[in-house]
Amino acid sequence: MEKQIPFTGILSNKAEENPDFFNWNRIKLRYCDGASFAGDREDKVAQLQFRGQRIWLAAVEDLMSKGMRNANQALLSGCSAGGLASILHCDEFRNFFPRSTRVKCLSDAGLFLDAVDVSGGRTLRNFFNGVVKLQVLIEIYFVFPFS
Repeated sequence: MEKQIPFTGILSNKAEENPDFFNWNRIKLRYCDGASFAGDREDKVAQLQFRGQRIWLAAVEDLMSKGMRNANQALLSGCSAGGLASILHCDEFRNFFPRSTRVKCLSDAGLFLDAVDVSGGRTLRNFFNGVVKLQVLIEIYFVFPFS
């Protein structure tokens, strides 16, 4: 992996591109666990370990020890699977800081709608059910009436 990466958009350090956050510290935590840093399971027979939750906690604890605990404001954000991670871990992230710290979470494309696709199937439901079952994540179902 690269030692440094360019930040753009909301992470840019250029005031003209990012007037709100250009002078903030930025950290990119590489997505690596297949379940938005939510898994914590081991299957000894299959020789598989899913430790996303532990990776998340270790990374945040390391950052807190390096000075992040002194932040006046903190923003947790991500895109796609990282956006889902920012939703799933927002409350945990908030709890790492003193009450006086302003903490916000921003999910960019982190919702995966359970909708019928163009082929008449439910591709996303099938895909994510596989992730949930493989990593033994908590299943949450939202039911909304349609008129």
